[in-house]
Amino acid sequence: MELFQTEELVDIVYGKTKERELKLDMIKPISDQRFPVIIYVHGGGWMAGDKRNVGGKWNASFAQYGFVCVNINFRLSGEAIFPAPLLDVKAAIRWVKEHADQYNMDENKIGIWGHSSGGHLSTLAALSADHAEFLMGDEKVSDKVNAVASLAGPVDLLSMGTWHDNPNSLESKFLGGSVQEQKDLAQKANPINYIRENVPPFLIVHGDNDKICPVQQSRMLHNELHNSSYLEIKGADHDFIAGTLNMDEILKLVLSFFNKTLKTGLMTADEIHEHQEEVEKVVNWFITNSK
Repeated sequence: MELFQTEELVDIVYGKTKERELKLDMIKPISDQRFPVIIYVHGGGWMAGDKRNVGGKWNASFAQYGFVCVNINFRLSGEAIFPAPLLDVKAAIRWVKEHADQYNMDENKIGIWGHSSGGHLSTLAALSADHAEFLMGDEKVSDKVNAVASLAGPVDLLSMGTWHDNPNSLESKFLGGSVQEQKDLAQKANPINYIRENVPPFLIVHGDNDKICPVQQSRMLHNELHNSSYLEIKGADHDFIAGTLNMDEILKLVLSFFNKTLKTGLMTADEIHEHQEEVEKVVNWFITNSK
């Protein structure tokens, strides 16, 4: 894989709200080529976190491999409730497309990912792309993306259970009221409700010892999608500590996923059909010769 020297551009304004300016950092190869884009949405329970924290560093590490890496800040629950942060993520996607020429970005090859609540927002933004519920009326381009990775992200806020239903839980602050008393709004914030045909490919990673976001959340998403890869790490907690794979190894998987989905490409339907025909021939040979 070719390596590139990179440069960092910080605090680029991608939008303005009544609460504050919305800013992003960009880490990009120093080259005149156009590169695919990877947007990172930080975690922090929708109420904390920053684009320059550890997750932003994870994403920045991909730039040397030929990606424009974009780390975004968005409105937190102390400033505004749902759907504000989702609208910010969608605005960032559109900003990337509208400024593709300026920064040598390929607007047709955009990936998005995040950890925890960032995984939730990334997944929700991707699955609800161009949904009428979240259009403000001044959109110039689509907010569709081409690939998604979610690490330990919730997809159904109403089934998180236990302390998540408490009136001051992270989810309740995100919605502006107790989850179980804000069921209609929670349904609108649930990525699982927006699955449709022709969604982008997904990579889903979760630890089965996660005490913050139950692993059942990722299992649910994987079971509902038709084009996802799912890795469940035994013993790993919410931050992927104590599992058989550490974060450095998981990052290699995320990089490989985006390299395949945004660069080399997945198999076409014709290629898959041809392969399946060859496999069927082999299986039939085994059946015939096993009698």
